[in-house]
Amino acid sequence: MVILPWRQGAPLILVVDDERSIRETLQGEMEREGYRTLTASNGAEAIEVCRKTLPDMILLDAVMPLMDGFRCCAEIRRWPNCANLPVLMITSLDDEESVAEAFAVGATDYIIKPARQIHWSVLRQRVRRLLEAYAAMRELQQRSDQDRKLTQITAHVRRSLDMRTILQTTVEEVRDLLQVDQVAICEFQTAAGPRFTVESTAAGWPSVAHTSLPVTVPETYSADWLVQVADDETMEVNSWYGQLIQQWGMQAFLAVPVLLGERPWGLLTAHHYSSPRSWSPHEVNMLQQLTLQLGSAIQQAQLYQQLQAANGELQRLAAFDGLTQVSNRRRFDEYLAQQWQQLANEGASLALILADIDFFKSYNDTYGHLAGDDCLRRVAQTIKRVASRTGDLVARYGGEEFAVVLPRTLLAGAMTVAERIRVAVEQLRIPHQNSAVHEWVTLSLGVTSMTPTATNSPAELVAAADHALYQAKQQGRNCVVPY
Repeated sequence: MVILPWRQGAPLILVVDDERSIRETLQGEMEREGYRTLTASNGAEAIEVCRKTLPDMILLDAVMPLMDGFRCCAEIRRWPNCANLPVLMITSLDDEESVAEAFAVGATDYIIKPARQIHWSVLRQRVRRLLEAYAAMRELQQRSDQDRKLTQITAHVRRSLDMRTILQTTVEEVRDLLQVDQVAICEFQTAAGPRFTVESTAAGWPSVAHTSLPVTVPETYSADWLVQVADDETMEVNSWYGQLIQQWGMQAFLAVPVLLGERPWGLLTAHHYSSPRSWSPHEVNMLQQLTLQLGSAIQQAQLYQQLQAANGELQRLAAFDGLTQVSNRRRFDEYLAQQWQQLANEGASLALILADIDFFKSYNDTYGHLAGDDCLRRVAQTIKRVASRTGDLVARYGGEEFAVVLPRTLLAGAMTVAERIRVAVEQLRIPHQNSAVHEWVTLSLGVTSMTPTATNSPAELVAAADHALYQAKQQGRNCVVPY
């Protein structure tokens, strides 16, 4: 008997004949051959049966009341899923016109029953041959469809550089490709060890997400990692996949390793719960091809993440002063311009503080440049600690000069922040024996605030703060002066 891979159980044959005796004889003969059967007494009834339960083959009489076999065959051929369904006409009509009409309406083959007697050996061979051809054609079509989908999946996977998108796309599209209840990915190198991290599961079936696998990951690929368990196979209960199958009640299981070079990265697994099923060599081969592409995509995503991290670090380094670990002059200029534009649109105010360490040259001359560097670091971090509101920016503006950008801040508020900075630096109690104003290191600060408009510019804000800082120095230093 022919086994049809898409059908659970024996092939289903619809027997259509208006004479009960012939119909029952055909039915009995087909069932003795191991096929399952349905019956209909005319063409209209056959169409109704097909609509409810699509058979794998039709044995069709040509001459019947209500609707003959020719019209019935023509109607069935109009349905997209019946375009290649085997239809074997069995009739006493042996004229050339009847044979031609049978093939014209879509019959697959034609058997003449002379004197109302059927050549059973011929019929059995025809049925087997047609079912084998139908199975081969369906398998070829299925493989073609699967190969086309595999190409699409590969393109989708390789298109993205985001790891999560790659993995989620894979499980969703592979589940559709294999028509299984669940597809999941187990990653080996997680903090909790090998565990399922991504899945696509049909409604009604258990999730395996975050389930750990009690496996020891090898350093290099081993063929043992290709695991196939079908409905008619037994598995070792003490094996990791045997435990998983028993735990979740799976009826079929397939695991294909994902490799990065020779290093095992994880597993792409397919799980079936609802019914037994087997895995064809073509399906296994498709997943092996896909995991090769998936491994390449994962490597690309990892390289992209590393590149992004490196670029982020370069941007951070480009924006920060290496000595004081606050923003540098370049970042100050960029941020001031950004805030100016944004606050101009909002009609909000922008404040700026410029601060200068008093007599810093004298400090360096007295204590040395290493001590001077440490002094700059401590002052910078103290200013950053005080000006800590979201959106505030502290930058090293020059050698011993610092700038503080305060978005949405009026002059009074900026003066308060500046005074807190001045006091905090003085309270560091960094000795400065050659200072002309205090025994400790101190700051002079100039403060200003503006509402950005189309008629003024960031340069005016900086000039105003710089003028106020000059005034603070003129007034004796260690003080805060507004513009």
